[in-house]
Amino acid sequence: MTDLDERIVLTLREHAEGPVDGGRLLVGAVRRGRTRVRRRRVATGCTLGVVALLGAGVVAGSMGRLPGGPTAPPGWAETSVPFLPPPVDGAAGAAARPDEIGMDPSLLHIGLAPGGPRYLEWFVGGGKETAKIDIGGRTVTVELTSADVLRSIGAWNMPSLEGPTANLYDGSVVRAVGPDGVPIWRRYWQPAPGVYAGASVPGPDEGPLHEAAAALRLDRAYECAGPVRLTDLPPGTETATCSSYVGAFPAAYAVVLRVSDDQGRGVSVELQYASTTLMAKASANRTIGGRPAYFDPSYSPIAARLELLDIPQAQLFAALDHEQSFSEAEATRVLLGVRVAEHLDRPDTW
Repeated sequence: MTDLDERIVLTLREHAEGPVDGGRLLVGAVRRGRTRVRRRRVATGCTLGVVALLGAGVVAGSMGRLPGGPTAPPGWAETSVPFLPPPVDGAAGAAARPDEIGMDPSLLHIGLAPGGPRYLEWFVGGGKETAKIDIGGRTVTVELTSADVLRSIGAWNMPSLEGPTANLYDGSVVRAVGPDGVPIWRRYWQPAPGVYAGASVPGPDEGPLHEAAAALRLDRAYECAGPVRLTDLPPGTETATCSSYVGAFPAAYAVVLRVSDDQGRGVSVELQYASTTLMAKASANRTIGGRPAYFDPSYSPIAARLELLDIPQAQLFAALDHEQSFSEAEATRVLLGVRVAEHLDRPDTW
């Protein structure tokens, strides 16, 4: 956690029943956050495609939506059903292995009680996991990390275990005033030894925070990327993060995997699925590995896009940052190594 994060947390605590100077905090965040923003630029460009698929909204980076983010198009909300990520046999839950929280992007450790809140999206990477869940029509953001991470590298938006923020994990609720005067409620607690959690929700009261805590299950680990597997990565690279957006399931969902090396170079691989055709696919302008593909050098202001065109009801592509990305050849290797489940609408087969 940075000094800026600590000041924000302390400000929230000090002004628990009063407004927070959002402008002052924002200026500081922008001034000190340019490096963090650069790291997220490719993920931002990639997840803009998720917005196009899932509905109107604005994305500010992995799990960093502005208020009122992606929602299902009209008519989809009525058909959406709770998405349950498949459990991974033999993988320990967060309570048994807190040191594994956020360390393996293939595993999600934020579990929910059956029949409880509904997953909307989640993110795994950098020693932290985050999930947005629906509780009675209100979106609660739940964060999970370990004592080891908090004492070493820190976890964004989570108080440090050192210094004046160490006692914030006492379960008490903090109230602040967010955009447009909407109250934002936040709570930090320790759900199991070595496991540290945070939750926040905008709205009139803090009730959903307590419901989220009651529904949290830490005894199992789950598949993060669902129907997507990366099987061929360039030497010296690894899968760094995993994001899934499932709020409109089964009508649509998306998975984003970030592959990077120790120099910060990388590529984001994204699968977007829709049960109906929403966007016409481009015509092939090249062939890779004997498969039809399309390369768009100006997909977004910050990234190019290489897409495979032979997957029914889905778009599979790699987004290449213009500044610090893999080469097209490296991105091609990653993309051709992606394995996608045959039945994209049947999680039980993944």
